[in-house]
Amino acid sequence: MLEFIDLTTISIALMIIGAIGVVLLKKPLDKVIMVSVLEAGLFLAIVSFRYLDVAFLTAVLDPLSIIVFLLALIKINEVRKSQLNDYSTVPKMLKSTENREKNSEGGK
Repeated sequence: MLEFIDLTTISIALMIIGAIGVVLLKKPLDKVIMVSVLEAGLFLAIVSFRYLDVAFLTAVLDPLSIIVFLLALIKINEVRKSQLNDYSTVPKMLKSTENREKNSEGGK
């Protein structure tokens, strides 16, 4: 039983769990967590095949990619909120222009 559990098997399991989680989860922060699980599995796979120079580069760049991903999520949420605010004022603006037109006609 313990022969089956080695570094390569654990890394493949982490990559599969992370990939499935990214596809199935809906919340953006949950997706970030699953991407980091996937990256951990990738890092373990690189280490298990003894590409230590690539593993060093991966260990340095993975946190940076997560930070960029989080910044993109923050920006997307800001844009969505601003669009919701913009669209929520459109019906009010239409009603106010209709009222102005009725008032300018003298109540006709």
